[in-house]
Amino acid sequence: MKDEVLARNEGGMWPWLTQRVTAVLVIVTIMIHLVLTHLFGSAPLTFADISDRLASGAVLVNDVVLLLAVLYHGLNGLRMVVLDWGLSGAGRRVFDAVLWIVGIVAATYGLWALWVWAS
Repeated sequence: MKDEVLARNEGGMWPWLTQRVTAVLVIVTIMIHLVLTHLFGSAPLTFADISDRLASGAVLVNDVVLLLAVLYHGLNGLRMVVLDWGLSGAGRRVFDAVLWIVGIVAATYGLWALWVWAS
């Protein structure tokens, strides 16, 4: 029974495990983000204030971890749903490649946007 649930053709153990780890990571980093933004941030949210907050190491690191965890969690969840529909073989490999490309492009864009605000 365990082999059927965690079989490689059904997604594999590592994507399953990282889905759970990133779920916890997303919850923790969202809570940290809210605390840093709303409890410790005394100034109103303006463009200059956001730039000052992101210049802080803690806020920037938290937002980068949040961005990467949300991207991985979302795209891996989409992959698991599509694999549950029965996608396999060459179609699965193409779909995995497309998800990797989308993930890399989205992460690059998100990191660039954070970098622009922080500098």
